[in-house]
Amino acid sequence: MPAVIFDLDDTLYPHVQHVHSGFAAVATYVDRLFNVPAKDVYATLRVARDLGDRGREFQKICQVYRLDVAVMPDLVREYRAHRPQLWLRHDASAALRALRDAGWRTALLTNGDPAVQSAKVRVLGLESLVDHVVYADDYAPGGKPLPEPFIEALRRLQVGPDEAVMVGDDPVNDIEGARALGIRTIVLARTARPHHDGADAVVRLLSEVPAVAAGLLLRRMAHAA
Repeated sequence: MPAVIFDLDDTLYPHVQHVHSGFAAVATYVDRLFNVPAKDVYATLRVARDLGDRGREFQKICQVYRLDVAVMPDLVREYRAHRPQLWLRHDASAALRALRDAGWRTALLTNGDPAVQSAKVRVLGLESLVDHVVYADDYAPGGKPLPEPFIEALRRLQVGPDEAVMVGDDPVNDIEGARALGIRTIVLARTARPHHDGADAVVRLLSEVPAVAAGLLLRRMAHAA
């Protein structure tokens, strides 16, 4: 039985949703503790991210609102522990259901803090849409592109590398990591100029995945014959 392995962030949903959701949680926390209007804190976080302070957004609000930097660990905790407000891309659930209806097995393979990632999976309802969820950092430091997470996904799916296709947006973590084990790969390039990034195929929409994945495995079988 063939299988498709999907990345999560920026593949099945836009990762910026999680960022903005986390900013809203942090803004509410700052409002509650320091009586700074949440809408102002949220706007400052958004502007900091959009105008070049990505990764330093919390330092920025400490600076702008004269907060003690000792509060930083609490802001990070609020961001990581919040219940995210997320939704799947319009074509993600349809593609997952189409694969299941066609007899494919599916897995989710995602990098990041497993506690944070599992909250995303629950909110997005993915546990009912895929057969397995693999948190890559549980199997290797930093997760993909190291081989161990891919090997675990294959083990759970009960398929070999020649029976699986990896779908993701990251040319290193998703594509190179999978190709190193002999897994066929599809890169998702929704807005970028289409190119393979070393992948076996490129798609603009997840709705293309079932047909493209089937074609890749059929060609592999033909070559083997």
